[in-house]
Amino acid sequence: MKCLIVDDNEMSRIALDTLCKNIADVEVVGLCQNASEAMQVLQEKEVDLLLLDIEMPNITGMDLVKSLEEIPLIIFITSKTEYAAEAFELREWVVDYLTKPVSLPRLQKAIQAAQKVVQIEAPKQFENYIFVRSSGKIIRINLNEIEYLETVGDYVRFKTATQSILVHGTIKGMESKLHHPDLLKVNRSYIVNLSKITDIEDHSILIGDKIIPVSRAHRAPLLKRINPL
Repeated sequence: MKCLIVDDNEMSRIALDTLCKNIADVEVVGLCQNASEAMQVLQEKEVDLLLLDIEMPNITGMDLVKSLEEIPLIIFITSKTEYAAEAFELREWVVDYLTKPVSLPRLQKAIQAAQKVVQIEAPKQFENYIFVRSSGKIIRINLNEIEYLETVGDYVRFKTATQSILVHGTIKGMESKLHHPDLLKVNRSYIVNLSKITDIEDHSILIGDKIIPVSRAHRAPLLKRINPL
């Protein structure tokens, strides 16, 4: 689980980083002293979990979460308990609420809860197809037939030649759960099937009649994967 620590107090950041090193299957991908730094890291790296201080200058932890398009799982960390009610409003993403100073057993328990959420939300995957929940049904999707996935509000659309299926989640979350050699993320909102690409021009690709932008950060990995002559 890739974790980002965000806290304006340097000693708190170092303490959390040290604790995380003692918890299995956790990788700290960054330590940020404010929300602006965190936003930058979230744009550049994959983050599964935020260890997020609430009381920070200018942009609070709560404000940061509410500003994000794609929200990782969150463990709020604060020196006060008065924010618990507001944190509850974000319960879809918040897995725990810890008060400082944070102990190793308490943090470990919170991170284990986050790991369980990821396991529960992961679609059951077989060799070339997955089952997903959509509109009260469980639907089988053949991975080879996917043209692209796109963000639609709080949902992800799985688009094939014959189906358009909305599944609750994020592109970032789906990317970590879909293991197929032809599926590649090309920006924050799209995963495409490389075998369905008609052509690539500048910073966009064409699949059927759908024009999909390719971000600057994802262009090099895309070209490496398709290996044009």
